[in-house]
Order: sequence, then C-alpha cells, then structure tokens
Amino acid sequence: MPLSRLPLRIAMAGVLGSLLAGCVAVPGDGYYEGGGGGGGYYPGTSSVTVYEQPGVIYGAPPVGWRNYPAPPVGWREEAWRERQWREFRERDAYQRREMDRRRDAQRWEADRQREQLQRDADRQREQQQRDAERRRDMDRRAWEQRQQQYPQPAPRADMRDLLERRRSDPRPDWR
Repeated sequence: MPLSRLPLRIAMAGVLGSLLAGCVAVPGDGYYEGGGGGGGYYPGTSSVTVYEQPGVIYGAPPVGWRNYPAPPVGWREEAWRERQWREFRERDAYQRREMDRRRDAQRWEADRQREQLQRDADRQREQQQRDAERRRDMDRRAWEQRQQQYPQPAPRADMRDLLERRRSDPRPDWR
C-alpha cells in the first residue's frame, strides 16, 4: 500500500466515524433543520437568553475574613490549653489515687497474711506444748507403774551419809 493513500484513508475513517456518532449532520436532515418555527427538535432563534453574566463581580475577601465561623461568645484563645492542663491534672490525680489504693490494698493483704501466719504459729506452738505435756504425763504414769511393779530398795545408810555430807560441805569436790 502506498504511503500517499494512507492519510486519505485515515481522513475518510474519521469523517465516517463522526457521521456515525452523530457529531456531524448531513445537509437536509429534518431532525436538525426545522427552521425557526419549531418544526425540528431544536427551535430556531428565540428571545430567551440561556446564560446571563452576573451583575455583581465579587472581589477579594476582606483582610479579616475567615472561612470558618467566629468563635462563640466567651471563648478565649488559650481555653484549649487550659482544658488540656486541667485534664492532665485530673488524669494525674486519678493515677495517684489508684496507686494509693493499690498500695493500701497490698499493705492490707500483707498485714492479713502476717496475722494469719502469726495465728498459725501460735496454734502450732500451743499444739506442741499440749503434745509435750501429754508425753510428760504418759512418761510419769509409766514411771509410776514401773515403780509399783518393781519397787527400788531403800538407799543404803553409808550412801545416805555421803549425800548428807556433800550437801553440807561448802567446798566443792575438785577431783
């Protein structure tokens, strides 16, 4: 295909495409040409203006103009900082109260455990004393029973004199 025909073909394809799409009207088409009497879809010239230029042209806004509403009455510029500071103090006070409450609860729990351990130790000590007393009573009864079953002879007289002398002698025996 020679290069000289290619631009011609492209132009023809463009015209055919615009015709099919409705961008171009064929002369004598009644749909678009109705005359001024309203015979077609679009009426001819009319006295109604579709768009009119606004009467007032707005200039630049004044210097103090803002695009947000004015602050409410009684508003201070530093109010948000004061609010942040107040909330911080309240949070800090709450955290301190919570720490105090936890510390008091831990102290109370430690005291309760200490008292419980003290009571347990007292009970155990009393139980040991009762057991020791019961063993002494049992040993004493057993000794008394042995004494009744097997009475010991009376100590000899010479031993009695030796014991009496030892009790009355102020000098210690240094053998």
